[in-house]
Amino acid sequence: MKKFLLVDDEDIFNYLNSEVIQLVNKDYQPQAFCSGREALDYLQKILQERDESLPDVILLDIRMPGMNGFEFLDELMKCDTCKLENTAVYVLSSSLDHRDMERAHSYPLVRGFRSKPLSEEMVMEMVEKLPN
Repeated sequence: MKKFLLVDDEDIFNYLNSEVIQLVNKDYQPQAFCSGREALDYLQKILQERDESLPDVILLDIRMPGMNGFEFLDELMKCDTCKLENTAVYVLSSSLDHRDMERAHSYPLVRGFRSKPLSEEMVMEMVEKLPN
């Protein structure tokens, strides 16, 4: 069973991405947050308490109000990143700005930059690249 954490301020994208993920495998568990801050608080709680497993994949939007995707990554890098080494972070954005792509790839936790919309093929590729 794979866990996906979706971080996008648009409810419709979280809904559609959840549907695509479950089309690939009904046992995959997507969990969505409309706020980078809420998602970060959730991850920090898991890292501190270890009461549940970390997500296998994080799909992160860049353009969000409040805490944007880069601010989320900055804060995530302050956490114990060795505990996140098996979590694949993918930026999933509608931005076509090459500077956003370059900046996203500057974070060691980011495994890739994908353009919206999420597809079944993208999900399968992400899962195939996960450690066993």
